[in-house]
Amino acid sequence: MTRFKTLGAAALASTLAFATHAVAENTPDLRGVWSGTHTVAALPNEHSDGAPRFNQSEWVLEIKQQQDNAFWGTSKWSRIGSDRWNEGQVTGTISRDGTGSIAMVETRVGEDRQVNGLIDATFEDGKIYADFRSLRSGITYGTVLENDGTS
Repeated sequence: MTRFKTLGAAALASTLAFATHAVAENTPDLRGVWSGTHTVAALPNEHSDGAPRFNQSEWVLEIKQQQDNAFWGTSKWSRIGSDRWNEGQVTGTISRDGTGSIAMVETRVGEDRQVNGLIDATFEDGKIYADFRSLRSGITYGTVLENDGTS
C-alpha cells in the first residue's frame, strides 16, 4: 500500500510540474518599455467650472521584473505638450487561463501604499490593450501600449 501511495504522489508531482511548466511557457514575457497615447476623461473639479475635462496624454509603462505570471514596474503619464510627469509603481498578474487577461494596480510615488488606479488589460498580438480607472481623481482612459523593442 505504501508503494502505491509513493507512486501516486510521484505521479501527482510530475503532473503538477508539467502543468506549471506549460503555464510558464504560455505566459508572455512583458518586461520592457511600453507606451501609448490616448484621450483622458476626468470628472469636473474646482478648476473646470463644472464641466468634464478631456486631454491628450501619454502613458509609459516599464515592466522591470517578472516572475512566472507576476510582474512589477514603473508607470508614468503626462499630458501631451507638458514636461510634467506623474510617476507611480505598478504590480500586475497575467491570468493563468490563457486569455491574455492582465490585472494591474498602480500606486503613486511618495504616497505610501496608496492605490491610485486599477488597470484591466489584455495582451494580444504583441500589444497591451489597457483600460485605466483612477480611484482618486476620477480619470479614465483606454489605450494600446506598444513595446519599444527592449526587454
